[in-house]
Amino acid sequence: MNKNYHLRKWSIWGILVLSFVAVFFHRLAIGVVSDDLIRDLGLTGKTLGNLTAMNFYAYALMQIPVGIMVDTIGVRKICSWGTLLTGVGSIMFGLSNHLLLAYFSRFLVGIGTSVIIISILKVQSLWFEPTKFSTLSGYTSFFGNFGAFLATIPLAFLVMRIGWRNSFYLMGVISIVISLGIWLIVRDHPAELGFDVLEKPNKNKQVWKGLKEVLVNPYTWPPFIVMFFMVGATTAIIGLWGMPYLMHVYDITKAQAAGYLSFVSIGFVIGGPIVGKVSDYFNGEIKKILHFATICYLMIWGYMVIMGGQPPLNQIPVIFLLIGLTVICHILAFTNVKEVNDANFAGSAAAVINVGEFVGGSILSFGIGVLLDAGWLGNLSNGTPVYDAHQYQLIFILMGAMAFVSFLATLAMKGKTIKRNDVSEGKRIAL
Repeated sequence: MNKNYHLRKWSIWGILVLSFVAVFFHRLAIGVVSDDLIRDLGLTGKTLGNLTAMNFYAYALMQIPVGIMVDTIGVRKICSWGTLLTGVGSIMFGLSNHLLLAYFSRFLVGIGTSVIIISILKVQSLWFEPTKFSTLSGYTSFFGNFGAFLATIPLAFLVMRIGWRNSFYLMGVISIVISLGIWLIVRDHPAELGFDVLEKPNKNKQVWKGLKEVLVNPYTWPPFIVMFFMVGATTAIIGLWGMPYLMHVYDITKAQAAGYLSFVSIGFVIGGPIVGKVSDYFNGEIKKILHFATICYLMIWGYMVIMGGQPPLNQIPVIFLLIGLTVICHILAFTNVKEVNDANFAGSAAAVINVGEFVGGSILSFGIGVLLDAGWLGNLSNGTPVYDAHQYQLIFILMGAMAFVSFLATLAMKGKTIKRNDVSEGKRIAL
């Protein structure tokens, strides 16, 4: 039984992580095709920012309902249907000939992708040992961020080969195939397959009461602020404005810009497993790690401002790699919010702070577009507005301010009050 159990739990985790790769890909794909969208759909910086934000609006809107649905409907159903909806939305986006359809299709993609991360956290808590939670979260991030990498150089070359519309058709078909795999492989609890190795989840949870407890808990909000300001700001850059910045300020091609931007994703990929291991090394002292990460993040944007928004191009890979390595520490915010809330409602707690990234990302994607349009001098390149380094310098000042707020939030976090070994001897978390 043990051999079959281990094979099954890793298969379930694996297919959901594969879907998480697609989540990152869909989330960040707009950045690579931004110039194509501006040309073909007649967008401005503001409307392009709002188009990108549609995905984030939907994602943020769905997080708390997803937290509840994970506890009631189950992972298998919501992930199968969510990934299917993602595929349909991607195909519709490829068919878009006007802005309203593009908005709607990206909103559908946001709804579809919103169900995955909370579901993975539940699978980790029900199928794996509690002491593996942070480490598994690191590996989830490691594999998931391959999707962020695929949305840079590989997507840029794919778009140059088959066009942006065909690329989104292909992304949609792959998502639909993954949805079928989820339906066939995933089960919500080991007991469904006759395994009796972990305790059964509480089926009589008062989900609305639990959600209220999470929302009124003051220690829920510091990790939310980190997700909003640190992760949301970075999402706005790598998901949309990083590509135009590199292409316009440094006068490089789309493929070259995608190559430089991919270093953020490489930082995510490298940093994911490291963060989990560092958390284990410090016996789960997450607050200290996030202190250090937010200070480094603040210093990076401070340097970008000092350099007038245009450091030497050969420094960009290092800068972007460091951004990835520091921001990936946000995965520990999920462990922190889980530890400071009732274990029976950890799914809702994770969903609440996950809203922060996507509310932040949506507001900032749109807001950066507005600020850039306001300072635009009328320069065009192939019909696309060109923004100069001084305009981006103002954006980087804003990024630095948000990094400072994130640091202050880590000061307000509740530190770990029990040892990692004590956790392993306690009750299993039921998301």
